[in-house]
Amino acid sequence: MRNGLLGVLFGLVLLVLGVWALPRGLEAAQFLAGPRDEASTASYLLTHKTADDYIAVAEQALASKDEDLAASIAQLAEERGVSLPEDLTTRITAAQDEASARMGSDAWNGFLSGDAPNEAALAGAVAADLTGVGDVRDLYAQASRYLSGEEIDPLVIGLATVGLGLTAATVATFGATVPEKAGVSTLKAVKRAGRLSPLLAREVGVVAATALDGQALRLVGTSVARMDLAAARAASGRVLKAEAVSTLKGLGADVATIGGNAGYRTTVAALGSAKSAEEVGVIARLSARFGTATRAVMVLGGGVLTFASMMTTAVVWSLWLLLWIAGVTFGAARLGRRIGRWIWPRSDASLQRA
Repeated sequence: MRNGLLGVLFGLVLLVLGVWALPRGLEAAQFLAGPRDEASTASYLLTHKTADDYIAVAEQALASKDEDLAASIAQLAEERGVSLPEDLTTRITAAQDEASARMGSDAWNGFLSGDAPNEAALAGAVAADLTGVGDVRDLYAQASRYLSGEEIDPLVIGLATVGLGLTAATVATFGATVPEKAGVSTLKAVKRAGRLSPLLAREVGVVAATALDGQALRLVGTSVARMDLAAARAASGRVLKAEAVSTLKGLGADVATIGGNAGYRTTVAALGSAKSAEEVGVIARLSARFGTATRAVMVLGGGVLTFASMMTTAVVWSLWLLLWIAGVTFGAARLGRRIGRWIWPRSDASLQRA
């Protein structure tokens, strides 16, 4: 009798563990057996999010007037088959319409100042940089500070230098380098606005600072002061060493990818949270898979977007799955043995005497 009760209890425990561990264990096993890239990691992470998680983030975004994040959450929810309340989706649409009406006058200010508090201002700042006006303005401002002994910003200098080079390349290649150029300009605008991640700014700032040629920068300042733009452009090509130019171009290309796939707010959010240029590259690859839902993935994932960061979770759930399978196997063997004894009691007794 006691053994029977223990068997029933063991079966109930297996049933509860199966309901709890089986779905997540199978998801973890599929993840570990899969391609293990950024997109599959993000998809695996999202399997653990409920409708309440989506709703909470969307409500918080609307409360802070971040309609872009709310819309990104709504799109990701639709893609993942997560149902949001109709009232919430209606409010998200209304918030997007209101934001569009607010953006009319910012492009010109962005063109003149290079600051980019929103998408329209960023478009103006990038337009100024595409003509070379913004880069000359920023490079001259930094060169003037250098000549007067004031503190300079090596990263702004580096980005303006690379930007001028890309402007010339854009003309020479009939626009082939426009995305790279737009990415570098966006990076510079975000840096000027003080919204670049301190860790990312430090990493690429050090790259620019160690590759800076002070004499060339001085010549840029004096040439622009004399309105000798040809000499200024020639000198700007020597301000930064080739390896630093390559690094900033690569970062600019990733920024352009994020902007093209996911939009302004996601780009600014990525540059504001990324701890390194490598992490910007991860987000760029994610944006190729998730598009304008990328920002929702970043927020719901809490920045945990690499395979290594999810490995422990996946391994733990896989172990739970293996333990459940072992328990079922053990329970089935015990049950089979009892059934065998019930069907062939005499044969079993004979075996025991032997």
